[in-house]
Amino acid sequence: MKNQNEKTREITAKLVKSNASENLVWEVSITNSRSKKHYCKTARKALSLVFILKKEKNVPVSYETLRHLKAVLAKQRTAASSEPSTEAQS
Repeated sequence: MKNQNEKTREITAKLVKSNASENLVWEVSITNSRSKKHYCKTARKALSLVFILKKEKNVPVSYETLRHLKAVLAKQRTAASSEPSTEAQS
C-alpha cells in the first residue's frame, strides 16, 4: 500500500532569499511535482499566480499558503491605510 502523502500535490508559496539580491521573494511551486518554481516580488502577485496555477493544473492550494498570503496582504493594507498621505493639498 502506497503512502498517500507521496502522491498529494498542492500549490505552496513561501518567502525565500533571492539569488540575484538580498531581497526576499515569493516562491510558488507545486509539491511532489517536477514543474518549475515561479518567483514573485510581491504577495499580491504570488496570490494571483497561485490561483492561475490552480486553474491551469487542477491542483488544490495549501490552506496554510492561502492563510499566510491573505494575512500578509491584510497587514500591508492596514499599514498603507494608516500612513499619512504624502500628497500636497492645495
